[in-house]
Amino acid sequence: MLDIYYTYETVASDDYIRMILSSYYNIPNPVICKSIHGKPYAEGRKIHFNLTHSRGLTALAVGKKRVGLDCERLDGRARPAVLRAFTERERSEIFGLPDFYAHWTARESYIKFYGETLAACWRKVEYYGGRIYRSGELQPDKIMQFTLGEHVFSVCGDYHKVVPRLCDPSKLRRR
Repeated sequence: MLDIYYTYETVASDDYIRMILSSYYNIPNPVICKSIHGKPYAEGRKIHFNLTHSRGLTALAVGKKRVGLDCERLDGRARPAVLRAFTERERSEIFGLPDFYAHWTARESYIKFYGETLAACWRKVEYYGGRIYRSGELQPDKIMQFTLGEHVFSVCGDYHKVVPRLCDPSKLRRR
């Protein structure tokens, strides 16, 4: 099971991670480190998490296995430059804004799962038919998607159940 804690309150990323880990996972004063490409992890802990932000929402996925998480708000418009960067197969599945963001977040969650950067991996990754391809090869990694209010989420990881939990940072323990 993967828990996704989300808030519409303004909160600093590392503070939010510390509050969630302290309040729900009994990890007092977790030391938040970052990989060479910026993926956060808790030093010395066997817990995995990934953070995402999108226009008024901050979300943190926490589980026992590696995870990549991305979300985007379903308003605005598709970014033409990004749309052109999708493969022809991907563009054949994009008929509107929800499809655009489903493809965008799937790719980004996969890239974040591996702790890589969009700049280094964007052209190597393709999301088509609900599956991820890297350099043309089908990947075993699973992508789960869901909407929550006005946001679409993509989760990359070996999880069978996702539980979104609205979280009020002002009510969390700060240790």
